[in-house]
Amino acid sequence: MTPIRKDEKEYNLNRARNLFRDKAQSVRTEIQQKAQELSDKKKPSFQKLVKVDKKMAALIDAEKKYKKHMQNKDATEKKLFLDMQKKAKEVSEHLNRVSKVRSWDKSFTSYRTNDIDCPASDEFIDDLNSCCYDESFKYIEDNHKLRKVLQDLHDKVEAVFNMGLSLHTAQIEAKKIYNEAGIEYYIPPALLQLPSK
Repeated sequence: MTPIRKDEKEYNLNRARNLFRDKAQSVRTEIQQKAQELSDKKKPSFQKLVKVDKKMAALIDAEKKYKKHMQNKDATEKKLFLDMQKKAKEVSEHLNRVSKVRSWDKSFTSYRTNDIDCPASDEFIDDLNSCCYDESFKYIEDNHKLRKVLQDLHDKVEAVFNMGLSLHTAQIEAKKIYNEAGIEYYIPPALLQLPSK
């Protein structure tokens, strides 16, 4: 039995890294796709889930009233504007508390109430949709079966090539592990026919 030469070992270790990196990228894409699908399913009820739906509805109603009033420039402008600011602040404070509890990396304090064409509720909804996706992604990622074992399988391949086995034996053992990971691994037939000394 001849041990693996240094250049063969380095080549096989680099190849293993590249194959597992490609597979990990494929898994990450799958996780992102499933997270997006879960997020899309949860979006309609997510505001209710974080108990901001009534406050958000009140804010949207206040924004509509304010926008309608701005077109008429009536004397109640200031009252409606202050009401809208108050409701936006309530939503902001509520979402900041929820953000801390749910460990979101998001602050809900940068909303604007002075632009009727870009209301605060739009900003809050965009941020909530982002948080919904992030939670969905984390859930899918934490529960993805292949992602959890992929690193272990990569470590096994590295161990096989670092054990000092013959190239022939190491390639066969690595192929078994690659198959377990769902990675196609081609071993040239000529390599398998090398005589062992």
